[in-house]
Amino acid sequence: MTALLSVLLFNGVACGRATPQSTATASMSQETDTEDGHVLPNQQVAQLNESIRTVNGEPEMIVAEARPSYRVSNGTVTMMTIRDESASSQPAGMYTLTTQCIGTGELDVRFTMGNKTVQDVMRCSAGSISNGTMSLDVDETDRVVVEIAPSDGAKAEIAYRIDATDREQ
Repeated sequence: MTALLSVLLFNGVACGRATPQSTATASMSQETDTEDGHVLPNQQVAQLNESIRTVNGEPEMIVAEARPSYRVSNGTVTMMTIRDESASSQPAGMYTLTTQCIGTGELDVRFTMGNKTVQDVMRCSAGSISNGTMSLDVDETDRVVVEIAPSDGAKAEIAYRIDATDREQ
Protein backbone atom coordinates (compact mmCIF):
# COMPACT_ATOMS: atom_id res chain seq x y z
CA MET A 1 0.00 0.00 0.00
CA THR A 2 2.99 2.28 0.35
CA ALA A 3 3.42 2.31 -3.43
CA LEU A 4 0.32 4.49 -3.80
CA LEU A 5 1.61 6.73 -1.06
CA SER A 6 4.94 7.21 -2.81
CA VAL A 7 3.33 7.88 -6.18
CA LEU A 8 0.75 10.41 -4.96
CA LEU A 9 2.79 12.14 -2.29
CA PHE A 10 5.82 14.34 -2.79
CA ASN A 11 7.31 16.25 0.14
CA GLY A 12 4.23 15.66 2.27
CA VAL A 13 1.66 17.00 -0.16
CA ALA A 14 -0.31 15.23 -2.81
CA CYS A 15 0.92 15.32 -6.34
CA GLY A 16 -1.64 15.68 -9.01
CA ARG A 17 -3.20 18.18 -11.24
CA ALA A 18 -5.21 21.19 -10.26
CA THR A 19 -7.29 22.57 -13.09
CA PRO A 20 -9.45 25.67 -13.35
CA GLN A 21 -13.11 25.24 -12.39
CA SER A 22 -15.01 28.49 -12.23
CA THR A 23 -14.06 32.10 -12.73
CA ALA A 24 -14.84 35.50 -11.28
CA THR A 25 -13.21 38.85 -11.89
CA ALA A 26 -10.70 40.20 -9.39
CA SER A 27 -8.59 43.32 -9.37
CA MET A 28 -4.80 43.04 -9.54
CA SER A 29 -2.09 45.65 -9.86
CA GLN A 30 -0.46 43.86 -12.80
CA GLU A 31 -2.67 42.19 -15.39
CA THR A 32 -0.04 39.58 -16.34
CA ASP A 33 0.63 38.15 -12.87
CA THR A 34 -0.26 34.54 -12.13
CA GLU A 35 -0.52 33.55 -8.50
CA ASP A 36 -1.94 30.65 -6.50
CA GLY A 37 -3.39 31.02 -3.02
CA HIS A 38 -5.80 29.89 -0.35
CA VAL A 39 -9.29 31.38 -0.12
CA LEU A 40 -9.32 31.12 3.68
CA PRO A 41 -6.91 32.42 6.34
CA ASN A 42 -3.79 30.35 7.14
CA GLN A 43 -5.23 29.45 10.56
CA GLN A 44 -8.22 27.69 8.97
CA VAL A 45 -5.97 25.94 6.42
CA ALA A 46 -3.77 24.66 9.28
CA GLN A 47 -6.88 23.52 11.20
CA LEU A 48 -8.10 21.58 8.15
CA ASN A 49 -4.69 19.97 7.61
CA GLU A 50 -4.48 18.86 11.24
CA SER A 51 -8.02 17.48 11.10
CA ILE A 52 -7.44 15.37 7.96
CA ARG A 53 -4.26 13.88 9.46
CA THR A 54 -6.06 12.74 12.61
CA VAL A 55 -9.70 12.11 11.58
CA ASN A 56 -9.47 8.32 11.25
CA GLY A 57 -6.43 7.72 13.44
CA GLU A 58 -3.36 5.85 12.24
CA PRO A 59 -2.28 4.53 9.87
CA GLU A 60 -3.47 6.33 6.80
CA MET A 61 -2.55 5.14 3.35
CA ILE A 62 -2.44 8.63 1.87
CA VAL A 63 -3.14 12.14 3.11
CA ALA A 64 -3.58 15.07 0.74
CA GLU A 65 -3.53 18.30 2.71
CA ALA A 66 -5.10 21.53 1.51
CA ARG A 67 -3.26 22.90 -1.49
CA PRO A 68 -3.71 26.32 -3.09
CA SER A 69 -7.41 26.51 -3.87
CA TYR A 70 -7.42 29.22 -6.50
CA ARG A 71 -5.30 30.78 -9.19
CA VAL A 72 -5.30 34.42 -10.25
CA SER A 73 -4.23 34.96 -13.83
CA ASN A 74 -4.63 38.22 -15.70
CA GLY A 75 -7.11 39.49 -13.12
CA THR A 76 -9.33 36.39 -13.13
CA VAL A 77 -9.80 34.25 -10.01
CA THR A 78 -10.23 30.55 -10.82
CA MET A 79 -11.13 27.87 -8.25
CA MET A 80 -9.10 24.72 -8.80
CA THR A 81 -10.29 21.16 -9.39
CA ILE A 82 -8.23 18.42 -7.74
CA ARG A 83 -7.40 15.34 -9.80
CA ASP A 84 -4.88 12.88 -8.37
CA GLU A 85 -4.18 9.57 -10.09
CA SER A 86 -1.93 6.59 -9.42
CA ALA A 87 -1.08 3.56 -11.53
CA SER A 88 0.64 1.62 -8.74
CA SER A 89 -0.64 -1.83 -7.78
CA GLN A 90 -3.01 -1.99 -4.79
CA PRO A 91 -4.12 -5.24 -3.12
CA ALA A 92 -7.75 -6.29 -2.79
CA GLY A 93 -9.56 -4.72 0.14
CA MET A 94 -11.85 -2.00 1.39
CA TYR A 95 -10.69 1.56 0.68
CA THR A 96 -12.32 4.62 2.24
CA LEU A 97 -11.95 8.15 0.92
CA THR A 98 -12.52 10.81 3.59
CA THR A 99 -12.94 14.33 2.21
CA GLN A 100 -12.97 17.43 4.39
CA CYS A 101 -13.69 21.02 3.48
CA ILE A 102 -14.20 24.35 5.15
CA GLY A 103 -15.70 27.36 3.40
CA THR A 104 -18.76 27.78 1.21
CA GLY A 105 -20.28 25.91 -1.72
CA GLU A 106 -20.45 22.30 -2.79
CA LEU A 107 -17.92 19.76 -4.03
CA ASP A 108 -18.47 17.03 -6.59
CA VAL A 109 -16.32 14.18 -5.20
CA ARG A 110 -15.48 11.14 -7.33
CA PHE A 111 -13.40 8.15 -6.12
CA THR A 112 -12.29 5.45 -8.57
CA MET A 113 -10.33 2.26 -8.00
CA GLY A 114 -9.95 -0.10 -10.94
CA ASN A 115 -13.31 -0.20 -12.70
CA LYS A 116 -15.38 0.83 -9.65
CA THR A 117 -16.42 4.42 -9.00
CA VAL A 118 -18.44 6.18 -6.32
CA GLN A 119 -19.54 9.79 -6.55
CA ASP A 120 -21.25 12.19 -4.18
CA VAL A 121 -21.89 15.88 -3.62
CA MET A 122 -20.56 17.38 -0.41
CA ARG A 123 -21.61 20.72 1.10
CA CYS A 124 -18.93 22.82 2.79
CA SER A 125 -19.63 24.85 5.92
CA ALA A 126 -18.07 28.25 6.59
CA GLY A 127 -18.00 27.81 10.36
CA SER A 128 -16.66 24.29 10.76
CA ILE A 129 -14.98 21.42 8.94
CA SER A 130 -17.39 19.29 6.91
CA ASN A 131 -16.71 15.55 6.46
CA GLY A 132 -17.71 13.17 3.70
CA THR A 133 -16.79 9.50 3.28
CA MET A 134 -17.20 6.95 0.53
CA SER A 135 -15.88 3.41 0.32
CA LEU A 136 -15.01 0.90 -2.37
CA ASP A 137 -14.51 -2.85 -1.96
CA VAL A 138 -12.13 -3.76 -4.78
CA ASP A 139 -10.08 -6.60 -6.13
CA GLU A 140 -6.40 -5.97 -6.80
CA THR A 141 -6.06 -2.92 -9.02
CA ASP A 142 -3.48 -0.61 -10.51
CA ARG A 143 -5.71 2.45 -10.91
CA VAL A 144 -6.69 4.94 -8.21
CA VAL A 145 -8.25 8.32 -9.05
CA VAL A 146 -9.55 11.06 -6.74
CA GLU A 147 -11.37 13.99 -8.37
CA ILE A 148 -12.82 16.88 -6.39
CA ALA A 149 -14.49 19.72 -8.29
CA PRO A 150 -15.87 22.80 -6.51
CA SER A 151 -19.23 24.14 -7.69
CA ASP A 152 -19.46 27.52 -9.38
CA GLY A 153 -19.09 30.20 -6.73
CA ALA A 154 -17.58 27.85 -4.12
CA LYS A 155 -14.87 29.26 -1.87
CA ALA A 156 -13.47 26.38 0.15
CA GLU A 157 -10.29 24.68 1.25
CA ILE A 158 -10.21 20.93 0.59
CA ALA A 159 -8.22 18.01 1.99
CA TYR A 160 -8.65 14.24 1.71
CA ARG A 161 -7.22 10.93 2.80
CA ILE A 162 -7.56 7.31 1.73
CA ASP A 163 -7.54 4.53 4.31
CA ALA A 164 -7.25 0.84 3.47
CA THR A 165 -8.49 -2.12 5.49
CA ASP A 166 -8.48 -5.84 4.90
CA ARG A 167 -11.82 -7.31 3.90
CA GLU A 168 -11.84 -9.50 7.02
CA GLN A 169 -11.94 -6.49 9.37
